[in-house]
Amino acid sequence: MAPLEKAFAVGLTIPDNESFTALAALRRLGLPVGGLRRADIWTFDVDPVAAATIEATIATVETIFNPNKHELRERPGSHPAAGEVWIAPLQERVHSNVGGRTIPGVRGVRRCVGWQLLDANGTVADSALIERAVETFLCNPAFQRAIRW
Repeated sequence: MAPLEKAFAVGLTIPDNESFTALAALRRLGLPVGGLRRADIWTFDVDPVAAATIEATIATVETIFNPNKHELRERPGSHPAAGEVWIAPLQERVHSNVGGRTIPGVRGVRRCVGWQLLDANGTVADSALIERAVETFLCNPAFQRAIRW
């Protein structure tokens, strides 16, 4: 059977200095960003038999998730939602393991960084604001690509 694609966001529950710094930089660049959230986005190519237990399994992988500082959320799909952009390596490689650990039922693993932008009113940013953030700061096209909604 063909593998299923399952995506998860791993975000910090503690203050996120990287997100805070990026928000400050975007504001200094003149973008009206009201808020910024960052999460590691992990996409797994999973055998159908392992799909139901993949979330519980990856919650045990220390290089992905630490319950003391992370929250783990399954994504509704394997693409960004409105107000988000995912930044991935330009030459994306599909790995068969994470930190040297093979995950049963997983054929491939990819990781990128998801950014959710909020406008000055605290609502999901429109595509124009996201594009300006991508072009000015969030993505270096020399070695990264932006995955848009």
